[in-house]
Amino acid sequence: MKKATTPYLYLLSFLEGGSVMACELIGAKLLAPYFGTSLYIWAAALALTLGGLTSGYFIGGRLSKKYAGQEALLYKVLIAAGLLLILMPFSSRFIMGITLGLSLEMGSILSLMVYMFPPLVFMGMTSPVIINLLTEEAKSAGNSAGNVYAISTLGGILFTFLMGFYIIPTFGLTGPAVTIGALLALLPLASLILTDKKKAVLAAVLLIGFAFLSFSSQEHYSDEYKVLYQSEGILGQIKVVDHPSYDITPDNRMGRGLIVNNTLQTYMGVDHDFQYSIWSWSHYFPTAASIFPKGTKVLLLGLGGGTIVKQLDRLGFETDVVEIDKRVWEVSVEYFNLNPQTHIVIDDARHYIRTTDKKYDIIIFDTFLSESVPEHLLTQEGFADAQAILNPEGMIMINFYGFVEGKRGKAARSVYKTLLASELVTEVLATPGDESSRNLIFLASRAEKDFSLADYSEPNYDKIDDLYTFFLDAWQLPTDDALLLTDKKPQLAKLYARAAMEWKKSYNRYYRKYFLK
Repeated sequence: MKKATTPYLYLLSFLEGGSVMACELIGAKLLAPYFGTSLYIWAAALALTLGGLTSGYFIGGRLSKKYAGQEALLYKVLIAAGLLLILMPFSSRFIMGITLGLSLEMGSILSLMVYMFPPLVFMGMTSPVIINLLTEEAKSAGNSAGNVYAISTLGGILFTFLMGFYIIPTFGLTGPAVTIGALLALLPLASLILTDKKKAVLAAVLLIGFAFLSFSSQEHYSDEYKVLYQSEGILGQIKVVDHPSYDITPDNRMGRGLIVNNTLQTYMGVDHDFQYSIWSWSHYFPTAASIFPKGTKVLLLGLGGGTIVKQLDRLGFETDVVEIDKRVWEVSVEYFNLNPQTHIVIDDARHYIRTTDKKYDIIIFDTFLSESVPEHLLTQEGFADAQAILNPEGMIMINFYGFVEGKRGKAARSVYKTLLASELVTEVLATPGDESSRNLIFLASRAEKDFSLADYSEPNYDKIDDLYTFFLDAWQLPTDDALLLTDKKPQLAKLYARAAMEWKKSYNRYYRKYFLK
C-alpha cells in the first residue's frame, strides 16, 4: 500500500481543525432552545471543548506510540469523529429532553458531555497521530508538530468565520453538522477501503444511518402549531409561529409569536388585533410614555416583533430602533406588520448609544432575551452613557422580569440600586399578576414625573385607569443586599439567571404541553 503523502495528512489536519470549531459552535447553538445563550452556556461549551481536546491529545499520544506508523488508526479516528459530529443533532435533542429540568449550569454541562464531548475527543486524537506519521526522526518532531498545529488552527479560524457569518445563519444546525461530519469522514473512509473494506463498509452504513437519525430527529408539532419561519443566527434560534393563546387569554384566540431560543418574545393577535401585542404588560409602556407630547423622540433598544414601535407610532412619537440581529427586523416587517419605513439601525445598543450624535426624550431598554441579559447596558457607566444622549426632561424606561423578592429578585433590586446611584428618580411599575407572570418597568428620570397625565386610551385587555396603583413602594425594593452594577463588575447575568430560568422552564412546559407531539 502506498504511504499517505505529507500534503494529504496536512489536508486531514486542516479539516480536523475546522471541524473542531464547527463542533463547538454547533454544540453551543444546539443548547440555545433549551438552556439559552448566556455566558454560562459559552463557558460550558468552551471548557468542554478544551476538555475533549485535552483527553484526545492524551489518548492520541498513547495510541500513536502503541500503533506507530499505522495509517489505519488515523482513518478510524477521523471516521469516528465525523460520525459523532453527524449524530449531534439527534443525541443533543435526546439528552436535553432529559436534562431540561436541571439547573442551567448542570443541565448544559451534562448535555454537552453527552453530545459534544465525544466527537471532540476523537478530533483531539488526530493531531498526535498525524505528527507520529510525519515524524521519521526525533530531530524533525518539533517541525512536524508545529506544522500540524498551525494548519489545524488555520482550519479552525476559517471554519469559525464561515460558520458564524454564513453557514449557521443560512443553513441552520442539522445540515451543517451532517455535512461537515461527512466531509471529515469521507476522505479517511476512502483511504480505509484500501486496507479494510469490511470496516469501511460498516462506517459508510453508520454514516448514512446517523445522518438519517439527525435529519429525522426534528421536533414534530401539533397541527395547531404552524411554523412560518425558522433560522439560526446571532441571537440563536428564531421562529415565527401561529398558535392559539392557551392559558394566555381566556378565549384562546389565535396569536403569532416571535420565539427566540424557545422562549416567546412577542405575541401578537392575528385577527382584529394584528397591530398590537396580546400580552397586556406591553401596553403599560406606551401608557407611561404618553405623558410626553406628540413629536417626542424615542430610542427603542430591541425590536422584537415591533409591537412597541406600533404603539409608539399611535402616540405620534418619532422612534429610532436599535436591533442587533437583522433577522428580527426582517421578520417583524414580513410577519408582524411593522412599517418597513421604520428607522432601524443594526448595531449593539451600547455601541449605538456611545456613537450617536442624536438626542432623545425617551430611551426604552427592551433588550432582554430569555435567560440572557445585556448586563453591559445596565451599569452605572451604561446609564451615564444613556443620560448623555437624553434630553434634560427625558426618561429612561427598562423592561425587566417581575421578581423582586429573595434571590430571584436580587437582579431587579440591583438595577434599582444602580439607577438610584446614577442620581435618577426611579419608579418601578409592576404589571398585574404574581412575580412569575408579571413584568417590571423601571421609569427613571432626572426629576420626578407626573404620571397622572397619562393617556389611558391604549388598546389592551386589562383596563388601565391609574398607573400609580401599579407602582411599587420603596420598602418593596430593599437594596441592602443589592449590588451596585459597574462595567468592571457587572454581575447582572449571574443574578438574572435564576429568575430567567424560571421563565424558560415555564415556557418549555407550556410549549410541550400544547404543541409538541
